Amino acid sequence: MSFLREEVGGYFTHGIVCTPGATVLDVGANIGVFSATVYERLDGDVRIYAFEPLPPLHATLERNARDFFDGRLTPLPYGLASREDELDFSYVPAATIFSSSSRDQGNIEAERRRVTASIVEMISQGGLGPVLRRVPLPILTVLVGRKLRVMRRLETHRVKVRTLSSALDEQGIDRIDLLKIDVEGAELEVLRGIEERHWPLVRQAVVEVERWRQNRDAVCAILLTHGFTVSTEQNPVQQAGDIGMVFAIRP
Repeated sequence: MSFLREEVGGYFTHGIVCTPGATVLDVGANIGVFSATVYERLDGDVRIYAFEPLPPLHATLERNARDFFDGRLTPLPYGLASREDELDFSYVPAATIFSSSSRDQGNIEAERRRVTASIVEMISQGGLGPVLRRVPLPILTVLVGRKLRVMRRLETHRVKVRTLSSALDEQGIDRIDLLKIDVEGAELEVLRGIEERHWPLVRQAVVEVERWRQNRDAVCAILLTHGFTVSTEQNPVQQAGDIGMVFAIRP
């Protein structure tokens, strides 16, 4: 959990700020680690809408909302996409952060290798302490790969997805001070579900982009077209995993 909180800190760079009274959308909330960080940063003076479609994760998110957020977090039991639909999501019980609509038995081995490369790079930079850093890379790669065999154990859940615009209308949201998107490969789908009438509501956005080389330019183009100043970041760990971050601020 501490590693996840450290990762969340990386969202608040490149000029991204949240001030008391903000409205924040946590798209791809999992159990609410990002939401909890925002809540703590703003001493509870925030309104958070957290989207998590996988039933086991949403149940925990809902419980956390009840127990820790003092009514300031609204957990929503569906994902976001470019249109209303039902999709098969793969849930990884032993490593829930890898759950996704874009992972299945057909590509899970390739995904495991990609995640392994990212974790090995993080360890080689001292990300999990000095002891592991001294392990030779070939051995480290084998050890991490074995640990990530848990990714092979998938559960499939049929879940509902909607457009962000429909959620904004339903919830009566009239401003978005920060739109955070971390949806394990479905970033473009989420952005394409925002109607033109709603884009002016978005003041800032941070998007974690998977398949960086393939999708970065398309994500940036959408945000640039809608009036944002855009910057990107990809550190060596992210580069190993072919992911990166896009930061967008409305001038």
